[in-house]
Formats: sequence, C-alpha cells, structure tokens
Amino acid sequence: MKTTFTYDDYYTYATLEEHLQFFASTYPQVCQLESLLVTPKGRHVYAVTLSIGDPAAKPAYYIDGNTHAGEVTGSMAAMHTIDYLLTNMDSDPKIHALLERVTIYVIPRLSPDGAERYLTSAYSLRSVDRPYLSKTQQPGLYEEDMDQNGIIAMMRVPSPYGAWKKDPHNEAVMIKRAPDDLEGEFYQVYAEGCVEGEVTNPLKVAPALWGLDFNRNYPFGWYTENRQPGAGPYPLSNPENKAVVDFVLSHPNIGGVATHHTNGGIILYPPGTQSSSKASKKDMRFFREIGAMGTEEMGYGCINIFDSFFTDQEAYSSGAFDDWCYQSQGIPAYTIELWDLEVRSGCGCPWPVPKEPKTTAQKAEDYARILAWCQENAPEAILPWRHFDHPQLGDVEIGGFDFKMTYQNPPRSFLCQEVEKATRFTLRMAATVPCLKITNLKQYQVGEDVWKIELSLANTSYLPTYVSDMLMELKLPHAIEVKLETEAEIVMGEKCQTIERLEGYGCIPTDYSYGAKIRTNNYEPIEKTISWVVKAPSGTSVSIAIDSPKAGHLKTGCTL
Repeated sequence: MKTTFTYDDYYTYATLEEHLQFFASTYPQVCQLESLLVTPKGRHVYAVTLSIGDPAAKPAYYIDGNTHAGEVTGSMAAMHTIDYLLTNMDSDPKIHALLERVTIYVIPRLSPDGAERYLTSAYSLRSVDRPYLSKTQQPGLYEEDMDQNGIIAMMRVPSPYGAWKKDPHNEAVMIKRAPDDLEGEFYQVYAEGCVEGEVTNPLKVAPALWGLDFNRNYPFGWYTENRQPGAGPYPLSNPENKAVVDFVLSHPNIGGVATHHTNGGIILYPPGTQSSSKASKKDMRFFREIGAMGTEEMGYGCINIFDSFFTDQEAYSSGAFDDWCYQSQGIPAYTIELWDLEVRSGCGCPWPVPKEPKTTAQKAEDYARILAWCQENAPEAILPWRHFDHPQLGDVEIGGFDFKMTYQNPPRSFLCQEVEKATRFTLRMAATVPCLKITNLKQYQVGEDVWKIELSLANTSYLPTYVSDMLMELKLPHAIEVKLETEAEIVMGEKCQTIERLEGYGCIPTDYSYGAKIRTNNYEPIEKTISWVVKAPSGTSVSIAIDSPKAGHLKTGCTL
C-alpha cells in the first residue's frame, strides 16, 4: 500500500506530531488538525478530520489508537490510515469517492504521555504515567531495568519453596513443579525489578504506581476500584477520556467506530456487559457481517465481548469505550486487537475462550513455541538467562524475551503488514455508514399557478439511517427532516416534513434457503417520496434542505 512515510518503526511523539503537521499543511483542503487538549506533560491529543467537502454535512466514521500506553501498534495503524488516504486520494478513484461521501475522524494517540514513556524507557504501563491511588511507590517488588539493557525481562530467584524449575530439555523455558517434585533446583519467577522497603519472605509484589486504565473510565458500566481496578475516582476523571467523549458528542454524524488495541488478533464487538442474546438480533447480525470483512482482510475472527472474550462473566471488565459508544450512544463500535503472536507461533487462537483451560504442560509448550518463533523472526528480542548480582536479592538470573516488541506489539519487521491490514478493514467499515441520495426531484403544474413538487430520497448504504436498533431504543435523534424553503404559498404538505427512517440494504431479510434458493421477506422502505403542493407564479425558486443526524445533509431545489 502506497504511503508517504514508512511504517517499520514506532513513532515517538515528536515524529507523530511532525507527520500530522505535514499532512495538515500539505493537504489543507482535506486534512484538518486540531488539539483536543494539552496533557499535564505538555503534549497534545490530536484529532484529524479528513474530508473532501464540508465534513459536518456528511456521515462520518471514527478511528482511534493508543488508549493503552503500550499498545503503540494502534496509533501506527491510525497514522497509516491517514497517510494512505491522503497519499492516494488523487490517484485512486475509490479513495477519492470515499472521502467525498464520508468524513473520517482520527485520534491517533489518545495517551501521548503514556506512549512516550513506553517507547523511550524500559517501562510498561497500562495507560499513563500518572500516579494513581498512591503518589509514591508502595512497598514491595516493582518493575525496574536492573541490568540497564533497556528491557525489563523476567527474574528467576532461587528458592527451595519455588513453584518453578528449569525445563531439563530447554533451560530457557521455565516449567511448574509437579505435585511430587521434591528434589532439585527451584525458583520463584518475577518481573525484573527492585524492592521498595523491606525484603520480605515471601517477596511481596508492589501495586503498580501507574495503574490508571483509560478503557475503564468511560461512563457506561463504570465501577469503583474495588470492582474495576484502574477505573479512576469517577467516570471521565481522566482529561483524555473526557476529550474523546466530548469529541464524539460534538460530532453527531459519527455512525461507526473502530478503536485499535493490542493484542490477540481478534475483532470484538459489544455488548460487553451482557450476553449478545439479550441485544437486538439485527444489530448483532450487522456486527457479524461487517466483522466478517475484517476476517477477510486481517485473518482475525470476530466475536462478542461478553459471550466469547471474557473469562469471567460475573466480575467482568467494563467502563470501556466500545460499550459507551454502542450502549449509551447507539453507535456501532469495534475494538480491533491487533497482532497475533500466539497464532503465528503455533499456540492457537485463545478466543473464543475455551471451556477447559490449557494444562500447565500445554502452557509450557506454548511458551517454548513463542521463544522459537522469536528466535527465528526476531532474534534481537531473545534474552538468554544470565546471572546477576541483585543488590537486595543476591544471585538471581535475568532473561526471557522482549515482551513489549514481540508479544504486546509486533517486531518492527512485522509492523507494516499489520497496520496495512487494519487500514484495509477500517476503510471498508467506513463505507457501511448510511448515506442519503436524492433519487428524483420533479415539479409539474396541477392548476393555474399551482404546482406539485415531489422528492424521492434513498439510503444507498448498508446501515440504516438510524445506524442501530440500540440508537432507536435510546430515543436519540435519528429522523430525517426535509424542509421546503420558498416564498410560495404551501397549499398541501407541511413546510418541514419528517421521514422517520430509511433502512439500508443490510436490513433486507434475505438469505439462502435450504442451500438451493434465495428467500427474501418483507422489509421497511429504503427509499421514500414526499410531496408538497404550492401556489406561486412560474419562475419562482424553491429550495429544499435535508438533514439527517447520521446520514448527512443535502440541499437541492428547482424552479417552478
């Protein structure tokens, strides 16, 4: 896929900002760049608007990335989409047509502070490097790059009570002690780190200093810390989360959402707080059919969050962006979990969640497969175990592999192919949002200075003009208003008429029947006609304004 910039490395904030400013200055008629807020560390959360023509007058699709600090592949996918659209819009008629028909909104990096810490240090963190619950490091073992090699790996500490031992066939792999393992060398295995305060026995692991989770801070399904760790003191307490919600609410033309995360190689759709069996069957079919395009483009399955992704359906995670979009605003939203190291290394896809968990032996085999894949495809990520004189724990061994750039994100040599897949899918999703088209406008004389005006309006896209049954259930604005603007006397028909909704072709109840024929049942209209009768002399001008919250705004007119 042709782009202006390369996608073989992860962008620091300076590079990301430089590229965004380049796009805005090079394509000023199509690309608008704005800052939604300045973070406590002085970095901007940028939003990009891509549109040929008035962005507010068209249906829109929203894309974001890097909700979680370490999931930097997401921001690279968002940047690649911006780059691909702008670089090719003049040479590719399909891209040009998409940008004429649909506005694309992109927030490429929701957590610039967290991502910068992740990319420029050895640390891993959930969302942002702001202390949460405690302003100082709590007692216990906390992650630290003890050997100063730029990577926080694993640390195996000799202990007669240890739960782990070296695999006799491959000492790079740790396996759990069997119930009858009573003799030999045993270890406790921790993240590489340092101890704050007293060294206890057993060694206490300290809570994370940077424990905020942006994807638990949205207003729908928010719970307090005792139920949902990292959720923050109250919904939208994080300025970054509030900026995203404010952006979505101030752009009511958004009819679909894709939020990029890592990892797992899976496409997720809501609801995430209840079974999909309790949701609209039509909405769930939309999610599956659109998600199937993701399977075609990315090779990733598409599953419901609650039914097939969560391992605990009682104390499930919530307060997520996709659930807020769908269950609070009626906007279809996907979470795309990029990168699939487990599948690539032969461990199999972990989703849908299997009824029986893998055995300890199977997990050890999977770990060996991952190491073997890294050795072949990213040898620089392998960290052979070596002795280290720990200032508090004495002789330990540090090793394993670079989790950040092999498991959580693809090695740099695999990054481009991953973001290209994401761009192909998100652009196909953007094409599904509802779009109005005037299919007929005519006027004819029915009496002396009396005229009948007829307007036919259709939805040419897959999704209906109300985008989801959930939006209708929430009683959010969705009706199409058609307003006649003229000095002529209106004899019949209201000046402002309402079309409650227009279905999309995805609403047509049709499918294969018995494998040998196709059956189509009755469905609501995709096209409707409205009319007025007016009294005015020949030559009078008439204007018509059409306004749909999700399907765009149109203007037309005629002369009597």
